[in-house]
Amino acid sequence: MKKLKVLLTPAPGFNLDKFDIEHNKNRGYGLYPPIQLATISSSVLKKVKNIDIEILDLEYELMKHFKENEKSHLSARDFIKKKILDKIDDYQPDIVGISIVFSVAHDNNTLIVNAIKEKNPKITVVCGGNHPTFAYKRMFRDCPNIDFIFMYEGDSTFPEFIKYFQGKVPFKNLKGISWLEKETNEVKKSASAPLIENMDVLPIPSWNLVPLKTYQNYGTIGAIQRFGNENLSTYTMQTVRGCVASCTFCSVRSFYGKGVRSYSAKRVLKEIDYLYNDLGIRQLEIVDDDFTYNRDRTLEICNGLIKRNYDLIWTLRNGIRLGTISDEILHAMVLAKCRNFSIGVESGNDKTLKIIKKPVSLKMLFEKIKIFQRYPEVYIFGNFMVGFPWENEEETSNTFKLAEETGFDWNSFSVFTPLSGTPEFAKMDKKKQENFNFDSFRYTNTFELVRNFRRAIEKQMEDSLMHPENHVSNFKAPTEKKIEQVAYIKNLEINFLKNKNLIGGVINKNIKTNNGNYNYKFNRLKNLDRAIKDYEGIVRFVEKDHVIAHYCLAQAYRQKGQHKEVKKHINKVTEIISNPKYKKWSDYFNKLVPKSDFDEFKNYSINKNFKTSEPVSKIL
Repeated sequence: MKKLKVLLTPAPGFNLDKFDIEHNKNRGYGLYPPIQLATISSSVLKKVKNIDIEILDLEYELMKHFKENEKSHLSARDFIKKKILDKIDDYQPDIVGISIVFSVAHDNNTLIVNAIKEKNPKITVVCGGNHPTFAYKRMFRDCPNIDFIFMYEGDSTFPEFIKYFQGKVPFKNLKGISWLEKETNEVKKSASAPLIENMDVLPIPSWNLVPLKTYQNYGTIGAIQRFGNENLSTYTMQTVRGCVASCTFCSVRSFYGKGVRSYSAKRVLKEIDYLYNDLGIRQLEIVDDDFTYNRDRTLEICNGLIKRNYDLIWTLRNGIRLGTISDEILHAMVLAKCRNFSIGVESGNDKTLKIIKKPVSLKMLFEKIKIFQRYPEVYIFGNFMVGFPWENEEETSNTFKLAEETGFDWNSFSVFTPLSGTPEFAKMDKKKQENFNFDSFRYTNTFELVRNFRRAIEKQMEDSLMHPENHVSNFKAPTEKKIEQVAYIKNLEINFLKNKNLIGGVINKNIKTNNGNYNYKFNRLKNLDRAIKDYEGIVRFVEKDHVIAHYCLAQAYRQKGQHKEVKKHINKVTEIISNPKYKKWSDYFNKLVPKSDFDEFKNYSINKNFKTSEPVSKIL
């Protein structure tokens, strides 16, 4: 009997029309191995006989192509279409499965599906992932060529579908799928499939199906490659599905169900052994939404890694819940070589934290920061969100102030967006939901903003959020455009010019919370080597003409007494701000850096014997 051929691919998770070849050349895009597809593949291969599976990672192929062929005549959209059709010709699949994690991939999926069907209408095309689960009606409306959509987890439902395709299971037995009745144009769905409670039954992902060891050559996996070693083989791993929290802006709970399901500590360590010993992985990014949900499990994993003493660093970039962090937990994580994690703070207002059901308060945050400061070897990202429709300018400003005061190593500022599958999206008018432009999602983290700064900011360099004393009204809500502008300017100010690794300093302040007054005092220790690595990462991976990053590099190298490097970066600053091509960079620089400070630096760069006190940022 002929083997059934299944091709799996992820739809690229960004706007193909805005694909930046120069940014790609510098490995500036995030590039994550398709863990969902590798996991589903292993489940299918375990449960189904007489089958062949291949994975075509279109994001990987796209970034590889344009890095190795800078003068390619193809557009990103044309390349994706050509690549999938070439694979169809070569592999001749019976079924093509497309994974769509983020809603921004909605239109890319339509492109891929239609191309396949035009090529060979007999191929069965199915889609699955977070976005299709919640937007399945919209997907069938925009792309009737889709044959089936798998809802929620596909580890058990997709193998059963394959058996149906082979004639071994009746259609009526299938669960967790939706489809479009062509005769009536009606979208139907089957009963939901039960969640996999015992995750240890899932086999280790089929990483032999992807070029795992070469991903770091064409993109970056989160921040770990910038923070760690950009050339070491890096992997993403999921050990937990779900989250205890029920934040209204997040779809994790809607997709994975209430609570948390996880691999046992023994199963996690088994997979790490395989990754380290068999695949040569030396950097690991765990993408869990709630890794530390269970104290005993966390300690068992950490103690297992401590015992093994692998030359392996790992991160928790997706975030951790503050309430789970204790001195005991953090100490174990550090000894186990966890070197980076994110803290989802979101807002500088207790009111907003309650509205979005974030299980944190400002008081809790400040108490936990005292624990973090005991472990300076850990690199901490702070995640903040602005643009909540109920916040006024003062409240928005509070969030930026908090980001500055916490003294995290880096901060990500995103603009509030109602993602499909979240309670916030459900609040939208039905017509707005049906016609939502997924390509316009406000995804504006630090690196996205840096890359798109020319388009993000057009006017209003003078902004009331940067100057709270100029508020016209404490009840005035900032516009969406203003929020974008200020988010970027605050990114430049807080992450660069006021970065604690550059300037250090002591924070001693009283604040008012919903729980009364709270006093905190922190000594924000500078780490010039860490600051330099961050700024160099910006000019290498993100934007080579980032004038603020070059200026900060000059500051850092000045404090280290490396005159040659100071001169190099000051010259670069001078070159950029004197070139009309970079007028907007000049506007930023002139706004944020006092002329006297820059003149002093220029003098220093000319005369290496020039002596002055250590510079302290005097901006704003």
